[in-house]
Amino acid sequence: MNALEAKRYWIALTLIPNLSPRKFHILLENFSSTQEIWEAPLERLKAIPGFAESAQTFCAHRERANIDRALEQIAQLGLTVLTLDDAQYPEPLRAIPDPPPVLYLRGEYIEKDKLAVAIVGTRRATSYGRRIAQQFAQELGRLGFTIVSGLAEGIDTAAHRGALKANARTIAVIGSGFARLYPQSNRKLLEEIVACGCAMTEFAPEVAPERWTFPQRNRIISGLSRGVLVVEAPEDSGALITAHWALEHNREVFAVPGSILGESHRGCHKLIKQGAKLVESVTDILEEFKDLRALFTVRRERPAPAQKPTLSPLEEKIFSALEFEPMHFDEIVSKTGLSVSEVSEGLLTLSLQGLVQELEGKHYVKLP
Repeated sequence: MNALEAKRYWIALTLIPNLSPRKFHILLENFSSTQEIWEAPLERLKAIPGFAESAQTFCAHRERANIDRALEQIAQLGLTVLTLDDAQYPEPLRAIPDPPPVLYLRGEYIEKDKLAVAIVGTRRATSYGRRIAQQFAQELGRLGFTIVSGLAEGIDTAAHRGALKANARTIAVIGSGFARLYPQSNRKLLEEIVACGCAMTEFAPEVAPERWTFPQRNRIISGLSRGVLVVEAPEDSGALITAHWALEHNREVFAVPGSILGESHRGCHKLIKQGAKLVESVTDILEEFKDLRALFTVRRERPAPAQKPTLSPLEEKIFSALEFEPMHFDEIVSKTGLSVSEVSEGLLTLSLQGLVQELEGKHYVKLP
C-alpha cells in the first residue's frame, strides 16, 4: 500500500462539500478510523450529536465522490498529504481548536518553521504598503523567522517576495485546492516559494476559490504563526479576520499605522484601538517574544530603507518639497513654482518609484 492509499479515507472526507473542520472532528471523536466514518450507515450518522442534520447530505455526497480520481490527481500534482495522525503535521497548527484534519502540501514543512510570523494585508495595496511589507519580511527572514502569508495580490505578495529576497523560508497558505490555484497571476511566485519553503491548503485539489474559503484559510495562517502583522488594511479587509483568529489562537497581533486621511489603514488603526501593538520596526515585534530574546541581538532601528533612485532635477525639486504629512496638489505647485503638468508628471514618476503615495482628494505624502 503506497502512502496516498494509506490515507485514502482521510482524503475521501475532504471531498465532501461543506464538511467543516468542526464536523470532521465530531466524526473523528465518534469513530475509531476514517474508514469506519466513510462506511458508516446513515442511521448511525444521524445518531451523532451535532451531526444529525448533516448526515443525509453527507451520505449523498459520499455516493458521488470519486476517491480514485482524487488520488490520481494528488499524485499528478506532486502533493504531500499530512493528517492529524502524522508526526510531520505542524505542531503550532495542531494546537488550535479544530485544526484542519488534512493538509495538502507542495514543498516541505520543517522544524524551523515553528518560528514564524504572518504578514497580511489588503490586496489593493499602495506602494507604501508593499514596501513596508517587503521590508519587514526581509528583516524578519534574516533573523530566522519563516514568513507566512496567503499568496494573494498586494501585501501577501510583497511579504513572500521580501522573504525570498532574504533567502528565508516562506509558507503560502492558499484559499483553494491546488488544481484551482488563485490568483493565477502568482503561479510563478508559488514555484519560487515551493523551492525554498512550502505551500499548503486544507482543500482538496478541485475546490474552487470562494468567498467562504478565504476566512477559513486565514485561521491556518494564524495557526502556523507566533504572531500576525497587519501592514495595510481597510476596515473590510480579510486581514482583520486573520487578526481575529490570532486572538482566538492566543497569538500576538501587530499593526502598522498609516495616514488618517485615506481608507487603506483604517483596519490597522481599528486593531490598534482594540489592543494590537503599534509597530514601527522589527524590534517592536521581537520585544513581544520574550522567550526568543536570547536568539537575537535586538537592533533598535527601523527596517533599512531601499536605496533612493536617481532623480531628475524636476523630480528632486518635487520630492524635496513634499513632507511626511499629506500635502495637497495645489500646495505642491505653489511651493515648487512648477507648472501643473510638470508637477503631475513628476508625482507620477515618484509614485512609480515607491517614493510618494497618492491619497484621497489629490493629497500626496513622502514615503519613509
